[in-house]
Amino acid sequence: MGANSAPSTRIWRGVAPLVGFAALSAAADVYLGAELQAHSPFGFAALAFSLTAAFFLALTVLRAGPRAVLRPLLANGADVLAINVSTAVGWLTMLEALRLLEPAVVNVAVLAAGPPAMVLLGPLMRRGTRASAGEVRASVGILGCLLVLFWGALAGRGGLGHAPAGQVLAGIALTLVSGVFSTVNVLCSKRLSEAGHGPQVVLSVRFFLLIAVALAVARTESAPDPGALLLPATPFAALGVALPLYLIQAGVRHTEPVTASLLCTLSPLFTFVLQLPDHRLTPSPLTLACICVITALVGVGLLRRPRPTGPPTVPAPAVPAPVPGHDDRQATSQGDPL
Repeated sequence: MGANSAPSTRIWRGVAPLVGFAALSAAADVYLGAELQAHSPFGFAALAFSLTAAFFLALTVLRAGPRAVLRPLLANGADVLAINVSTAVGWLTMLEALRLLEPAVVNVAVLAAGPPAMVLLGPLMRRGTRASAGEVRASVGILGCLLVLFWGALAGRGGLGHAPAGQVLAGIALTLVSGVFSTVNVLCSKRLSEAGHGPQVVLSVRFFLLIAVALAVARTESAPDPGALLLPATPFAALGVALPLYLIQAGVRHTEPVTASLLCTLSPLFTFVLQLPDHRLTPSPLTLACICVITALVGVGLLRRPRPTGPPTVPAPAVPAPVPGHDDRQATSQGDPL
């Protein structure tokens, strides 16, 4: 019995943080949808992610020493570069989209694009893995719901009503780009996890490019003084970036990337409820219906997923010796808190 319960326990150790990520990311999207109406997305991102990066860098150095930060850069430099690119593109396109569309639509489009993209990209980036037939069918259904959702936004049946077509199309394009790069981000996170790098170490090296791009663009804008952004950016950095990203990094460590991507699509349901007090928006039955169908498809995809019989076949990474006195993998597997 103990042997049979071990895989189930390991899976639930991944499910719990991923559900927490879905709830917190929903709250962050609603918060950003309101705040970015008055602030530059790039100035906001530069400050918020600088705070986040500084926190995780300091935490990693204090707990494991400077060598822990250098380990992924030296041993898995290509994956670190890929996660920096996917983080920068995924976040910056989503922030801009939140200025243009209803938060629930952005959330569902970004996150629901993940499973179909994972079905296509997963076998390419992680050799030896493949999606189940149930996951493929769920992904096709999710794509159909996204098409209906986008039609509703263009037809004025979304929460924003009759918004300009150019604004809606730009928002749709940005959310799709963000969704694809967010999927690449999940795969890169999984690869770095399988290479032996714990969540907080990965989080300490993933924001460099995002900060550089956001700062460069913000300097070309008539952005407000950083002091004016400090108050709205600080809670977002803590509760909207740092904690959710730690949760998803911990979650993908104990689940397969497709499972993680499917679970994260629960976030739009939270977003729809949390955005109800926003005076800019009106409740959209079409948006809610699409979210409910996508949530049902998430359950179908999870129930149809076969239990793993062994570890996936991945290239053997070159991992340097552990930092003396600290093992990130052990800390994460034991649920070591921040």
